[in-house]
Amino acid sequence: MNDFKRKLDQMMGDTTEQERRIKQRVHENLQPSRRRQFSWQALLVTAALPVVTLLLVFNVVSDNQLSSDKGPGTPYDPLDDMALISALQKKDQLSTVDYEEFSSLPVVKKVDGLLYVDDESFSLQWSPDTYHPVIERKADLYDASVYKPGDIVRTFTNTNSHLPTYTGVYYEVVAVPGDRVVLKDGKLNVNGNQLSSELMDQYKEQNVTIAGGYDQLLNAREYLLLNHFPAKDTVQGATVTPVHKIYGKLIGVATEEKTESIYIDYLTDQLKSDYTPEQYFDLYLYDQLTGLEKLPESSVFAQSSRIGELFLEAAYRKAIPIADDKVEIRYQYGREGVVEQVFTMGRDTSSGQWIVEK
Repeated sequence: MNDFKRKLDQMMGDTTEQERRIKQRVHENLQPSRRRQFSWQALLVTAALPVVTLLLVFNVVSDNQLSSDKGPGTPYDPLDDMALISALQKKDQLSTVDYEEFSSLPVVKKVDGLLYVDDESFSLQWSPDTYHPVIERKADLYDASVYKPGDIVRTFTNTNSHLPTYTGVYYEVVAVPGDRVVLKDGKLNVNGNQLSSELMDQYKEQNVTIAGGYDQLLNAREYLLLNHFPAKDTVQGATVTPVHKIYGKLIGVATEEKTESIYIDYLTDQLKSDYTPEQYFDLYLYDQLTGLEKLPESSVFAQSSRIGELFLEAAYRKAIPIADDKVEIRYQYGREGVVEQVFTMGRDTSSGQWIVEK
C-alpha cells in the first residue's frame, strides 16, 4: 500500500469496495447494451424481408408476365402486315381449307334454336351430298367465357381491329379472357409460356409467320384467334377479337339432302310460310349477313349497324304476341343501363309470311 493510499484510508476509511463498484459501472457504460444490439438487428431483418420477397417474385415470374415495368418501347406498326394479309385474302391465298377434316364432325339432322347453317357449301369425296358447316351461337355471349382454346370459330369481316379477320377463314381460339398474351417478332407466349399445340406445329412445319404485336391481358370479352387452315409460306395475323365479332363455334355439318333447317330452305329456294315469326326474323338477319338478298328489303335493317350482333344475340330475345297478326321481338339483356331493342313482325296476308315492319 503506497503512502497516498494509507493516508486516504486514515482520513475516509477503506475505499476498496467503492472503487470496485465505480470501475464496474465505467466498464458497463463503455460496452454496448445487449438488448439494444438485439433490437437493432431485428429491425434490420424486418426491413429486409419485403425487399427479399420482391426479389424472389421478380426472379420467379417471367419477363413476359411482368413487362410493363420496362417502360415505353418501340410500338408495333401493323400497316404493312395488314396490307400483305389483305392482299393474300383477295387472291384466295391466305388459307387452304381441308374440308376432309370436317368428315369427322357429326351430321346434324335438325338445325334450329341457336344453331345455324353457314352459307358456304362443300363436298366430300366419299359422299354425293352437299354439305354446309353448322355453327353454334352462344347463349351467355356477354356473361361468361364462351369459347375455349382449340375451338374452331367463324368471324365477321373486321378490318378495324389490330389485324383483320375474314368471313372466309376458319379461326382457332388460342387464348381466352384472362390470358396474358405476349407476341413479339413472331414469337407467341400465353401466360408466360410459349404456345404449344398441333396448330403451332403446323405453322412451324409450313413456314407460316405470325404477325402482330401484343403485350396485354385479354379482357372479359376478348379472344386471340389464328387461322386454322393457313396456307404454306404465308403471313397470318394473330388477332385479338371481341366476342361480338365471332359468328360462333363449328360443331358439325348439315346436308342439303337430309338436314331439316330454315337455312337450308333459304339457300335452296324452298322457303315455306309456316315458320314462326322469330324464325323469319332470323332469316331476315341471315339474308343481310350473307348478302344474298333473297328476302324483301327491310328499311329497318338498312338503317341498322348491328345486324351481326342482333343475329348473335338470339339467346337474349323473346317473341311476344301483341295481336293475331303481330308479334314483338324483344331483346332483353338484363343489365342496368342497357336499352332493350324492340322490333315488330307482321304477317303478310297474301303470302302468309312474316315480315319486319317499320
